[in-house]
Amino acid sequence: MDELLTEAQEAERAKRWLRENCAFLLAGIVLGLGGLFGWQAWQDSQRETAGQASIVWQQLQAAVEGERYNEVTDTVAVLQSDYGSTPYVDQARLLLARMYMDRNDPEAAVGELQALYADGSDPYLRRLAALRLAQIQIYRGDYDTALATLGPTETSALAGLYHELRGDALIGLARLEEARAAYEQALTTDVAGVLDRGFVQIKLDDVVGSIAGGTVAAEPVAESADAAE
Repeated sequence: MDELLTEAQEAERAKRWLRENCAFLLAGIVLGLGGLFGWQAWQDSQRETAGQASIVWQQLQAAVEGERYNEVTDTVAVLQSDYGSTPYVDQARLLLARMYMDRNDPEAAVGELQALYADGSDPYLRRLAALRLAQIQIYRGDYDTALATLGPTETSALAGLYHELRGDALIGLARLEEARAAYEQALTTDVAGVLDRGFVQIKLDDVVGSIAGGTVAAEPVAESADAAE
């Protein structure tokens, strides 16, 4: 009898707890579901934004390739104002830098690359901007400035390009042994395949020949006037 009474008491206690806490339980369920649906809605919004930004990016590429420069300006403005949180803005700066170099406007190219390096959200693209900036400095004969821009080392997938550009700058400064070592490192560290290896080998052979002949190598020949790819 005592056991039955205890079970009845326990049942009554459970009912009382449910009555007292029902509102809190329902609120927790609602909040949980709300958070789930909110997260899903946010993800859907992000995917939609990325899709729209991709379309604008393709329009920008087509405008640049077609040399429709008024359209380029308008499309960049849309990309920056409506899709500033997407990686396409950083890529647009690289594309514009290349366009300006094609139009023989290195100052404008430098401006785009400096803006990307200062404000870019993607560390890889920011580093690429620095390397392309050094490339322009070499193209203009600012060899010491280029070395400072490149910095003392590079361990990313861009290491091959980094060492090639160091070699170009060092040739401009007539530091042939260092240039030879830089070109050798370029070929060794180009694990990502970003280099024109045949062209780097030609530059390396030229430096080796200059060292053997005791002559000063000619100023480096830029691989391209482009500031970005």
